[in-house]
Amino acid sequence: MTTRVWIIEDDFRVANIHADYVQTISGFIVTESLRTGQEAIEKLQQSTSLPAIILTDLYIPDVEGSSLVRHIRLHYPAIKIIVISAATERSLIKDVVDLGIVDYLIKPFEQQRLHQAFKKYLNESLLFQNRPNVTQQDLDCLFYFESTMPEDSHVKGIDLHTLQIVKRIFESQQFQELTASQLSELIGSSRSTARRYLEYLVSEHFLYIKPIYGTIGRPERKYIYDGTYEQNK
Repeated sequence: MTTRVWIIEDDFRVANIHADYVQTISGFIVTESLRTGQEAIEKLQQSTSLPAIILTDLYIPDVEGSSLVRHIRLHYPAIKIIVISAATERSLIKDVVDLGIVDYLIKPFEQQRLHQAFKKYLNESLLFQNRPNVTQQDLDCLFYFESTMPEDSHVKGIDLHTLQIVKRIFESQQFQELTASQLSELIGSSRSTARRYLEYLVSEHFLYIKPIYGTIGRPERKYIYDGTYEQNK
């Protein structure tokens, strides 16, 4: 499943850089790159395939302050907005934050910082997929994005937020079994990092392992969701 992303940025060179960054994140694709607020509004009105995410600048010639963000939030509340702008005025940033944006990145920014914004979006999306109820821990990971493992945890190299994302990938029923390579593409990590989370979840009896034979060399491991995990906790 591919998630559509639109970019609203009047500088085509900057827009291309942002698009290149997005293309490195597995599961996301830029389908529109728009130069003005009016062009974006018209495209939204005409489109039969609305984006899930819009990356937008605030300094656009035909846009005043937070007006474009306000318009999108009012008429298209399901679209998530990530602002990427050189604007640092406190009042302006407060306006867009109050409108419920997903994240705000100040130009220039590191590519990894955009990956974090998309990880936050993915976390929220997976939280509400195919789950009748959520836990307080789920909500803490959603609202306190920087959360790490509890202080009494001795597990090194495991971030609680990333762990919850991995668990929801399996619980969403879109992916009931994955290899470390497949998971690394989904969460934008190295294969060794993905394997670390998978092995941890095996130790927690959340997943179990099935070797994949038939290839030359060491068999690859497939990690399979144990649907009885919640019942056995």
